[in-house]
Amino acid sequence: MMTKRREIPIKMNKSEQMVYRNAVQLSVGCLATLDHNGTIISFESYMEDIPGDKAAGFVGRRLIDIYIPVDQSDHESVFSRLSSDQKVHPEGLLTRYDNSLYIDWKLISLDGSTDKKACILGTGIDVTRHMELKQQLHHVDRLATVGQLAAGIAHEINGPLNNILGYAQLSAKQQDLPEQVYKDLDNIIRMSLHAREVVKKVMLFSRQVPPKHDRVDLNEVIRESLYFTEPLCGKNKLGITCLLDDDLPALEGDFAQLRQVVVNLVVNAVQAMPEGQGEITIATEQAPKTGLLTMTVQDTGTGMSQETLSRCFDPFYTTKDLEEGTGLGLSVVHGIIKAHNAEIEVKSQSGEGTCFKVTFTAASVKGATNAP
Repeated sequence: MMTKRREIPIKMNKSEQMVYRNAVQLSVGCLATLDHNGTIISFESYMEDIPGDKAAGFVGRRLIDIYIPVDQSDHESVFSRLSSDQKVHPEGLLTRYDNSLYIDWKLISLDGSTDKKACILGTGIDVTRHMELKQQLHHVDRLATVGQLAAGIAHEINGPLNNILGYAQLSAKQQDLPEQVYKDLDNIIRMSLHAREVVKKVMLFSRQVPPKHDRVDLNEVIRESLYFTEPLCGKNKLGITCLLDDDLPALEGDFAQLRQVVVNLVVNAVQAMPEGQGEITIATEQAPKTGLLTMTVQDTGTGMSQETLSRCFDPFYTTKDLEEGTGLGLSVVHGIIKAHNAEIEVKSQSGEGTCFKVTFTAASVKGATNAP
């Protein structure tokens, strides 16, 4: 048995209207009335990213032409269902605005509206941060799954690979073999060593090589990394500058693994810059308020596209030629940083260079300070 909803007239004085308006402003980001086609009749925005003068221009346009639905499959029928059925429960519509904000709309049919055209009420809430966290969680889950798979494969490959390398090295010591055999054995040894290095990187990525817990001077890690990377920069005629905070406290971590992080980030920067054009800057500092340590590696190279940026830490993903890389360098960096309970973020745009920022947690700093 259906019961008709009772309409209760509400009259508010100016003070009550102000309270109502403030309550709406705190509850939602946007408030809109729509006709049965989803065309905007009125629109109010309480969001900094959508100022009132900009929102005024939305009137007369369809909501889904401004706020693009994430799911394109069923959005057209939402408005027809709302205008034909007097629904109490709101319809949800997740949208993107200006390709930057996620706005979650709740749409409900209006009863007894004095405006015959306005038959749908919509409230929009900014859920951008929620969606970003959801995407990050999905990315972490994907990396964890790939890491487990990679660890299993690496374990199975490592034994036979070492046997191949050992037999090839022993055979190469034999006397009076044909010259071509020595060349073939040399190629086997060289490629086996390369494959073993790839396996080692896979193990690092999957965190099968746990970090040590030593007192580590981050600046010293960088200085020793330069021993490996400065010749490469010089060969490519690239400048490298270090801006190191001399008052940094020690970290708790693995010196060799952190050195691998710096080397991989610098090598990645070198490969992103044309020969003789570019500068690499490595900087460290301690935040005065939080005490957290940060290290940045920035280049003036070609930058990354949005697709590459979203996948740069994925194992085996690379835009380089087969001879130039395995696609594991940044994956290894990601694995080491996470194993140190630190965070890494990257900012990049095509043609404007790339900046990697590593932030070490307070626990890492405190742990090193309290270490014997």
